[in-house]
Amino acid sequence: MRTIVLLFAVVLLVLITRMLLRSSSTSLKQFGQWVLVAAGVGLFLLLLVTGRLHWVFAFIAAIVPFLYRLLPLLRYAPFLHNIYKRFQTTKQNNRGPSVSQTSTVQSRFLRMVLNLDSGDMDGEVLEGQFEGSQLSSLMLDKLLILLTECRVDQESTALLIAYLDRQHENWREQIDAEEVGGESYDDASATGRGDMTINEAYDILGLTPQASEQDIVAAHRRLMQKMHPDRGGSTYLAAKINLAKELLLNS
Repeated sequence: MRTIVLLFAVVLLVLITRMLLRSSSTSLKQFGQWVLVAAGVGLFLLLLVTGRLHWVFAFIAAIVPFLYRLLPLLRYAPFLHNIYKRFQTTKQNNRGPSVSQTSTVQSRFLRMVLNLDSGDMDGEVLEGQFEGSQLSSLMLDKLLILLTECRVDQESTALLIAYLDRQHENWREQIDAEEVGGESYDDASATGRGDMTINEAYDILGLTPQASEQDIVAAHRRLMQKMHPDRGGSTYLAAKINLAKELLLNS
């Protein structure tokens, strides 16, 4: 009986291997996962037929009390996770990276930050009645009030429009044309071609001064994938990103 079960497990493993090798889309990782599944099934059948499956249940019964004693330690999981994140950050910094994880664009009223990994956008209000507030903490009605305050600065208006388009898709429908003087808000009116310093260009691309030309090109491509108008991004921010690339490559 043992020989039959072992033979069955070997045949099953061979069949799965041949099937996966014929599939060009199967990665090495997927192949390994299937092999582990097949091996697990084969081991289970072997223990079942030979009457040794009770060892598995005995092991489970022995480990459950141990796991129960570990439950109080779960309260320290967030703390340990933070330590791990700090360790990863320190490890990355020790490698001397030239690429940051955020892109920053600043105007008179706003300092806007784009997370390069998640694509999330947020900003800090630098002037006006909401000074010191994060855009994410303001309800839409307050954001629209802020928009009217930003009308005196074209770049601030364009930045806030980019945020509204990303976080509140239907915000234009809530604007009373009479309240805004019939003005049509469009970030295309701001070209992003204002004066830009080298430091601002590095901040926009999420780079440090140690960045190479390859880093600049890669950062530009990465940002444009998230902020290009054809992908639902901002015309104004796309112009800023392009200008930052040109400035750094020609400096």
